[in-house]
Amino acid sequence: MAAASVIETLPALKKSSKMWDDKELPGFFKDYFKMVRTAVTNDQFNQFSKLKTNEERVRFVFGIPAAHDIDIKPYFKGKSEKEALEKKEAGNMCFGKKNNLEALKLYSQAVIKAPVPSGKYWKLIKECADPKKMTLYAICLANRSAALYHLKDYRHCVKDIDEALEHHYPRELKYKLYKRKARLLSHMKQHEDAREAYRQALKWLDWAKMEREKRIEHQNDIQKWLKLYEAGKGAKNFEMDPEPVEMQLPAIPDVAGGRHLKYPSLSKKVDVRCDNQQGRYVVAVEDIEPGDTICAEKPFAAVLLRDMFGTHCHNCFKIPKAPIPCKKCSNVVFCSVECRQDAYFHTTECPIQDLLLGSGMSINCFLAIRLLVQKPLSFFLSVKDEIVTEKYKDKLKEKEIYDPEDFFRLYNLVCHSERRTSEDYFHRVVMVVFMVKALKKTKYFEDKGTGISDTISETEAYVGSLLMHFLEIVQFNSHEVSEFWLTGPKTLSNSKNESLGAAIYPTLALFNHSCITGQVRYFSGSSAITKSIRFIPKGEQVPENYGQSFTSAPRAERRQYLFDRYWFECGCEACVKDWPKYQDMTNSVLNFKCRKCTGPLAVNTETTLNPVIKCEKCGEQTNIMAALKNLQNSEQTYLSAGKEMENFNLDKAESLLMENLKQLESSLYPPYKDYHQTQEAYMRVMLAKGGNYRVKQPKSEE
Repeated sequence: MAAASVIETLPALKKSSKMWDDKELPGFFKDYFKMVRTAVTNDQFNQFSKLKTNEERVRFVFGIPAAHDIDIKPYFKGKSEKEALEKKEAGNMCFGKKNNLEALKLYSQAVIKAPVPSGKYWKLIKECADPKKMTLYAICLANRSAALYHLKDYRHCVKDIDEALEHHYPRELKYKLYKRKARLLSHMKQHEDAREAYRQALKWLDWAKMEREKRIEHQNDIQKWLKLYEAGKGAKNFEMDPEPVEMQLPAIPDVAGGRHLKYPSLSKKVDVRCDNQQGRYVVAVEDIEPGDTICAEKPFAAVLLRDMFGTHCHNCFKIPKAPIPCKKCSNVVFCSVECRQDAYFHTTECPIQDLLLGSGMSINCFLAIRLLVQKPLSFFLSVKDEIVTEKYKDKLKEKEIYDPEDFFRLYNLVCHSERRTSEDYFHRVVMVVFMVKALKKTKYFEDKGTGISDTISETEAYVGSLLMHFLEIVQFNSHEVSEFWLTGPKTLSNSKNESLGAAIYPTLALFNHSCITGQVRYFSGSSAITKSIRFIPKGEQVPENYGQSFTSAPRAERRQYLFDRYWFECGCEACVKDWPKYQDMTNSVLNFKCRKCTGPLAVNTETTLNPVIKCEKCGEQTNIMAALKNLQNSEQTYLSAGKEMENFNLDKAESLLMENLKQLESSLYPPYKDYHQTQEAYMRVMLAKGGNYRVKQPKSEE
């Protein structure tokens, strides 16, 4: 097949495996673990090996003196008045030159670095700091709102004004912010709110430091607008225009055929089955066509990679245009005040974030901590009896709905504890002890902790057992969250999928693996969506892919990764028959489909002259001329799709690629080079069209 230039050399979409592994990560935990492990005698380790519960294991390691030969202190990147002032002044210079985009960037850096006046910290700086610096955060926000105003981003401008007014913006300048806000709201047809903003501007004008004539000028202007509103039939707010597409997360599509009654994250076209050999898995109860949305699910918990802390919202993974900072640290950003408020977990993580990062712990460990701290300690104490006695299992059986937000659905995911070795347990428990010791330096334990580094309370031991269970769960059930990087606006050439972080999806975790990719997985923020990339007939299992597809990695490499990470040897058709990688495929032998039983008809295209082939399975004679004609037509469809991809007409490209997949599937069995090339192209279109993406030069391959 002669492919269009944008897709003729598409490399396979690879998934990161390093993000799951802490063996190569720099940090002090490896030395800490080695010290603790070396301190344990053979008799002590044999004693550890006989322990039955995670709580007993945590208590045992906490009792090893070497486990406390580490100095754990709160450690995080705080605020800097000096850096904030420098960035603000640099922003002012750009703003003065009407370089509003660069000013926006610099003001945002100032906002992140500026101390946020709140709580005890506000009282401290109020007593000892320069009055100009006391309001630095609010002034940086106000300056940024001016840049946003000139960029005509009125929504973010209003939000920055509100945040500035909430955080002690100088009272002598408040009238200016309220006037700006009133003009914006008027433009946005929020007339009732605009009138109130003008009233506030008039009120705060009394505090303004200006000449009497200037004050009268402002007063007359404000009163003119108020009279206009009063003279009308009544100021009211109209429905606002929708947010611009570039400010929204990608839309989450409806699942094919409607939602499953029991599994609301799944399509009605599938169901969940269970047996002793395969565990829980997903099967098609109706024919699934290429392009069908099979699953759409929000994460139970999601964490960003460290490199993404300053570029993506710490809560929803959105790329913020006007980032809102944490009130205490300058490590993370949020896309809105609402997301900052929703990120309850960060109040615990904030003071120990750099400590955890410095340990070199893997993203799985961060995900385990997030599963804990996104809920208050009181929640876990309230369900302790159900967890310890395993009563929750009976309750789950009684529930008719598989709610992915139900904690016990998460807690009940497979963790293979019975197969775990004593060495594996010990390594993880040492990590848990480190986590507990770090959490003791926060306010998470409230009054239920000891507050002493080398002793452990009943509550702390229970929390340690939870963390251990979470580590076991995330090993087998977490997913990489990604975004699609484009090397230029509206171009798919050299595009690349890059890791954003990791998350756990209780429904998506029910899919079993196959090296024959059945779905493309993409993301809207941290929410996962999967679409079928091939025809899956009724009764067939619907697989996910946990590692590499057979088209991009040899069988030995795929099986080794799956065995090391997930503890199973893959038995999919591609592994059993050792299908070739994409680059090794040829068209010398093609597997056509029998017209009667649809069984495979192996045809040597170099030697076969007779187009009538007998099926070895059912004995039926099939003339493959119609199939050959269909393949010719499919080539034209593919070329047309390639042109649409070059022009970034993604809707048309998606439609043509789906048609191409159906054409190829009606005639041939995989492996078939053209078929898998079409799948790769379709996946790229969906990643760019439906999921997280940004225009950026991808990292070069090492």
